[in-house]
Amino acid sequence: MLNSPSAPAAARGTHPDGGRSGAPPDYWDVLGGPPVPRPVLTMGGFKHLLVPCLAAACLSDHPWHIGNAPRIEDRRVLSAVLRHLGAAVEDRGPRVTVDASGLSGTHIPAHWSAAVHGGIYLLPALLAARGEVTSGLHGGCAIGGGAQGSRPLSHVASVLERFGAVCEADAGGFRAKCGPGGLRGTWIDLAGYARTEPATGTPTGPHYSGATKTALLAAVTARGTTVLRNPYPKPDALELARLLGQAGAQIEISPGRITVEGLGGPLGGADITLPSDLMEVVTFIAWAVHLRREVELVVERPDLLKAGLASELALLSEMGVPLEWDGPRLRVRPAERLRAVRVLASSHHVYSDAGPLFALMLLGADAPSRLTDDVWGDRFGYADGLRGMGARLTRDGNDLLIRPGPLRPAAGPLVATDLRAAATLLLAALGTETPQRVHGVTHLARGYEDLPAKLAALGARIDIDPRTDAHNDTPNGTGEAS
Repeated sequence: MLNSPSAPAAARGTHPDGGRSGAPPDYWDVLGGPPVPRPVLTMGGFKHLLVPCLAAACLSDHPWHIGNAPRIEDRRVLSAVLRHLGAAVEDRGPRVTVDASGLSGTHIPAHWSAAVHGGIYLLPALLAARGEVTSGLHGGCAIGGGAQGSRPLSHVASVLERFGAVCEADAGGFRAKCGPGGLRGTWIDLAGYARTEPATGTPTGPHYSGATKTALLAAVTARGTTVLRNPYPKPDALELARLLGQAGAQIEISPGRITVEGLGGPLGGADITLPSDLMEVVTFIAWAVHLRREVELVVERPDLLKAGLASELALLSEMGVPLEWDGPRLRVRPAERLRAVRVLASSHHVYSDAGPLFALMLLGADAPSRLTDDVWGDRFGYADGLRGMGARLTRDGNDLLIRPGPLRPAAGPLVATDLRAAATLLLAALGTETPQRVHGVTHLARGYEDLPAKLAALGARIDIDPRTDAHNDTPNGTGEAS
């Protein structure tokens, strides 16, 4: 174990991120190492496409094969849920196969729904496939406005009601039933589940993505035509629509509109290869920029990746970060001078998930920068940790002013409150070249595959709390999710 400050009182006996009382502390002791000559890393699959694809498999009476599936907590938990519901799941290596022809269950137990956010996409799928669904509250990062810190479900209920379902979402969980004859096609302007981003006039907000994917999953096996205006424009929604089309749905995607001719019955099978995870790519770019190192990233489906990260790549170019593409390989080199930029995280611009990583990178810029998050109001859980390392950050509502300057080791352990805060504080700690303890790393298992091994390949030393079970092959190491 590295020499590092002892855990704070709040971390002893409980998870700093609000886990159950008596659970073992989750932390890593980290230390940055010397540069590794020309390191090469292979990126894992796209989490935000994996989870709705696992749900979509419930709409089919033929197997869905999902390749390049990242080994993350969402995959483990959702595979367990699908087995509980009666589906056959083969979950090996980079491939997951789901055969939902034997699907019989309609209830997602609360201990599973609370474990990850991705279970919300099982709600429309089970409703469409079985005619009803119930669940507990849904978890993930506590950055939304749901009951007891959970992710909100009211927008899911509202969308499904447009298809004729009767829904109830409250502090006890979620319940929905189809009307007579099942779900029926409808017309939805998804901008109604968003707010207008003031600088650009485009829809944005925390419900926009979920409402779009919920509507797609409900529409494909409904009776009649569904028209979705102003759908969420990122690849996790648009690529989901394309994959549903490949499985037999009749879907037309045009600018600002998706039209679905409902099948009135099950989808066919699918054989999918997920693209690389967009946020893992941004994370390792941020590692290279912040530590002023070089790295080469090997990605799957680079064309989709470039399109999905168009706003992020444009900002990195404006900042002066050298990025060189060679087929599926992206080489990142240190910037000679890092320029200040204005970062807008919104549904039509930079991913909100990328905002914390840009804040870290911009501490090395040549002038102050400003970051606005117009998706999630509580996406600044990393700011206090960075301030404890000397960062000069000033928050005003959903704006963050970033004054450049070096980081120093924190006086005590760093505590991350969500997934991207954990990644940001981890990279910040590695940049100090001093042993540092980072709490809240259990969050990382929901978004990154084999992160300790990848960081070790870059020269970092990662000592994992031997009492934590966050990195076992199943969510609690026993074959069942806790």
